[in-house]
Amino acid sequence: MKPGKRIYLCAMAALAILSAPCTTDAKVGDPDLLSKSLVFNLGDNGSKYYRIPAVVTLPDGTLVAVADKRIDSNADLPGRIDVVCRTSNDRGATWNPVVTVAEHDENGGYGDPALVLDRKTGDIVCIATHGEGLWTATPGKSARIVVMRSKDKGQTWSEPLDITDQFFTTTGEADKPVKGVTGFASSGRALQLSDGRLMFVDVVRTNPQPGWSQLSTYAIYSDDGGYTWTSSGVPSSTDGDESKVEELSDGRILMSIRNRKRGPRLFSFSSDRGDTWTPAVEQPELVDPACNGDLMAIERDGKRILLQSICADPTERRNVTIYASFDDGKTWPVSKTVCPEPSAYSALTQLDDGTIGIFIEESAADGDGFRLWFSRLNLDDLLSQK
Repeated sequence: MKPGKRIYLCAMAALAILSAPCTTDAKVGDPDLLSKSLVFNLGDNGSKYYRIPAVVTLPDGTLVAVADKRIDSNADLPGRIDVVCRTSNDRGATWNPVVTVAEHDENGGYGDPALVLDRKTGDIVCIATHGEGLWTATPGKSARIVVMRSKDKGQTWSEPLDITDQFFTTTGEADKPVKGVTGFASSGRALQLSDGRLMFVDVVRTNPQPGWSQLSTYAIYSDDGGYTWTSSGVPSSTDGDESKVEELSDGRILMSIRNRKRGPRLFSFSSDRGDTWTPAVEQPELVDPACNGDLMAIERDGKRILLQSICADPTERRNVTIYASFDDGKTWPVSKTVCPEPSAYSALTQLDDGTIGIFIEESAADGDGFRLWFSRLNLDDLLSQK
């Protein structure tokens, strides 16, 4: 490469970083931010846009991050959307080349990925939605839920396994517990219970008329490492949206549900491994503008702490903040703003050194699309913030 060209490329890369909001690193701005790196940028690998972050930490410290590669537009499914992956071996300082997890085909794109590590096998399980969009689907043309897995730390992925018919029907068959027009898997973190059960939340549209309407949220679970899935068919809410589940200190499961009308998140609890759920009630301390967030439990000094990331704003997608609860979600006395600027979906993970990683959609400088950044924070500093 000619010296002049090298200087030009370096200058352009620096300009791209400086033009994006929330790009401060540990040396500038927030002293609690240990590091920050750009994982997916507008235009990368021939794609106009990227969205929908998910991330998981492997036992050896490897970070595996996935997202939607939205090739033509920033719109949801249907469309030319691939699920893509990058890994990091240095706690998010640098990222390895992009690997395709699932590539769009004649039936539509793949999107809204969720990740979970199966601690029994070491497999990474990626759950995604294929084909039709939530609001465009009809009773005869619904979206499909698929599972991909990696046995080599995210370097390669299996072909998508369609699991939809294991638990979902559009025709009211008695042997399928979840009934509706279509559904999609909530993106971000999926869950593995302490007994090994895997779980994610399926968001289901029951109104046969295309367009915005009420949605029901169902826990979908697997007891064989993600090959077969089922549900009790009991929704946690009949008026919710994207949801996350986490195991509490007493063995109950908390489902944190996006409020589709904006406002406080909705909480529902299960005491029987996800079979039945309490009526969803508002959590007044966690208010967001109807946006997806993430929920994660960590252990510190023998105590279980819940972390919830949301856009901490009642009306606008901005101000991604991490909240902490020390009493299984009853109260959330501690919070830390990570990106005060326009921003949207976020995903949480705890790294092998105990620090907290957050993978965020941060708005581009011109507001057209998102850059997906990974930030790392010191846990003590995070929990000391009021």
